[in-house]
Amino acid sequence: MAENTPNLGLLKKDPLADGNETFNIETMLNDNWDKIDEAVGQVREELANVNVDIPDASLREKGIVQLSNATNGTREDVAATEKAVKAAYDEALAGKQLGVEQKANVVAALNSIGVAASASETWSQLVAKMAGVIRATGNATPGDVLAGKIASNQYGEIIGEIPVRGEGGTVVIGTRDIVKLSGYYSSDIVIKGDQNKIPNNIKYGIKIDGVEGTFTSDATASSTDLITGKSAYVKGHKIVGTLVPKSKQASGTVTTEYSKVFNFNISNLNFTPSKLIFTVNNSSFGYQIGGSVFIDGNNPHVNLCGGGIQPGEVMEYFVVSNVSMFNGGFTATASATGRAMDYRFTITWTAIE
Repeated sequence: MAENTPNLGLLKKDPLADGNETFNIETMLNDNWDKIDEAVGQVREELANVNVDIPDASLREKGIVQLSNATNGTREDVAATEKAVKAAYDEALAGKQLGVEQKANVVAALNSIGVAASASETWSQLVAKMAGVIRATGNATPGDVLAGKIASNQYGEIIGEIPVRGEGGTVVIGTRDIVKLSGYYSSDIVIKGDQNKIPNNIKYGIKIDGVEGTFTSDATASSTDLITGKSAYVKGHKIVGTLVPKSKQASGTVTTEYSKVFNFNISNLNFTPSKLIFTVNNSSFGYQIGGSVFIDGNNPHVNLCGGGIQPGEVMEYFVVSNVSMFNGGFTATASATGRAMDYRFTITWTAIE
């Protein structure tokens, strides 16, 4: 039995019930085509009146998006293609593999220096262990390290070259040189001392191991032969002088030339005087004057001596003043008062060290 479609009302025949009917082109084809064409026309007319605005896609809304194969861009308005995703995946996989390999290298390096490490540990755990490793530093050379020992610094491995000599032992000094080879000794080197190696046991003029001899066999001096403060060795024994030295002395004589003032200027002494003695004596024309005075240290003015024997005359004076003593001599001024200046006087001076 024939029927129509629900949307366009197209005629449909039942093959079983209508199989014997004659095929009608008008009803089965043309009418159906017309209905389809009319429906399409209506759809086109309706679509022509439809205004759809689809925006570009963004992170905030859906829309039209452009595809991209780039794997190194930073744009946010494009979509990665399968090819781009594959390239990124391959790079990530290679990076992961490299990380695994490097992690294995780090683990092996830590274990080689005695730091326990495992590939199952996280990178954070391994980094903490690496931070705890003390970096090799220093300036040691092979000549600073014992032979048979190995050290290292920032430049690499150092193989020691210092010879190992064993125990230091004891060295007994004899008449020949003893050479201890340079190197490392596991104990002290003892230089055997000699208690008899003292100055008194070594001949004067001989020096043994830094000890200068003082022993003599022909000296005869005693402490009374040496000046106080001096010392010497006699037959290996030290003696200290007790002799008090005599002071140096010098003296001279001058005669005044009928002058009231006479200046002394003595400068040919080989010592520095500390004491002076002046003695004056005169006897002429019945006039006598004489006497002595002792001067200890520089004295600016000293009345030396004086006298007069003529009845009723005034006492006469002979004066020494302005005394100055120095290394090699002294200076002084001699003067007379009254009638004493009219005579020649002989003055004897003595200088004492």
